[in-house]
Amino acid sequence: MASATVKGPEQNGSSPTPPPLLGGPKMSGEAEQQSGSPPALTNLSCAQQAPNSPIEVDSLNTADDDDWDDGSASIVSSVLDYEFENGRRYHAYKAGHYPLPNDELELERLDLTHHVITLLLGGELFLAPLDQPRRILDIGTGTGLWAIEMADRFPKALVVGTDLSPIQPTWVPENVRFEVDDVESEWLYRRSSFDYIHSRSMLGAISDWKKLAQNAFKHCRPGGYFEIQELDCFVTSDDGTHLRGDATNQWTSMMKSAAREYGRPVPRYYEYKPWLEEAGFINVKEYLFKIPFNTWPKNKQLKEVAKYNFVQYFEGCEGLCIGLFTRQLKWQLAEIQVLCAKFRSEIKDKSIHSYQHFVVVVGQKPDSGNFSRGSTPSSVFENVNISSPESQA
Repeated sequence: MASATVKGPEQNGSSPTPPPLLGGPKMSGEAEQQSGSPPALTNLSCAQQAPNSPIEVDSLNTADDDDWDDGSASIVSSVLDYEFENGRRYHAYKAGHYPLPNDELELERLDLTHHVITLLLGGELFLAPLDQPRRILDIGTGTGLWAIEMADRFPKALVVGTDLSPIQPTWVPENVRFEVDDVESEWLYRRSSFDYIHSRSMLGAISDWKKLAQNAFKHCRPGGYFEIQELDCFVTSDDGTHLRGDATNQWTSMMKSAAREYGRPVPRYYEYKPWLEEAGFINVKEYLFKIPFNTWPKNKQLKEVAKYNFVQYFEGCEGLCIGLFTRQLKWQLAEIQVLCAKFRSEIKDKSIHSYQHFVVVVGQKPDSGNFSRGSTPSSVFENVNISSPESQA
């Protein structure tokens, strides 16, 4: 282990084997594997669902389940300083740009969210068909956990993680470098310098998503990939029970409204793909998943995902909204605490089958031969008969 300074490495390592899906066949019209390329992404985790495929409810849910146990380089001083507001700690570099805190409570939530997403993707960190990447950029790296795990996966690649807050660990793999930077400022890297650029959980941090896609395109090497992994804040259900979650719907609706007024609009899941295509990426693929609020699904994988998702919301809902609600909506702390208490109560209720969508969008920068390294299905739902979660459990 070493600190973050690294010199240009060579790469070996391999792309992940995609998680097995719902027993689906190979996609029609799928390209043959190239020598040395990863297996085609024909199969994803059972958490991935076609838009109209319902999640089966676990009829054995009980109100007294134990899911809700409480057990659940040198930097200048101006960057290391923090600001404090309503008992929470925030970044000082470009203060106010990002409305979420960076204290220990939030860092725990970020690490838990990383676990939720990794479970959702069947243990994978990415879905791009990577083939021997040498330089990787992680935008908004947060606690740096994703970057560190990618450095372990590709031990001879240089992994650069950027964030407004210097909250990453000091001792990291030799091929990791963390930098304090604002992704919305001018990028100081050479153009066409990264084989893979990764952006995840950046809601609240981005004012212009089209510009982000354009910058990623400029700084991807020809043939390289840009991948966005984001939650869609819209709450829904397959049976309409989400309409009974008054506090949940109010909380998420106000989050979206406050973020928009704050200059950080919250996109819907279907908006990212056109933005990548408009920026110039080709072979753009979209993978859609469902993340329940609690353990009401019968499917074992979704139940596991939901168990951790519940904890990150139950423990982190106040931190997620307090900056936006006090700064933009002028709410008092007591008002926020009352709404969050109602929200926590509702997401415990297993008779409310609410979930949110999570989307992964992958695009490739054209190279001189306009060929794709590896292959992905033209549509994650094409020719795949997605059966009920019960049969996949």
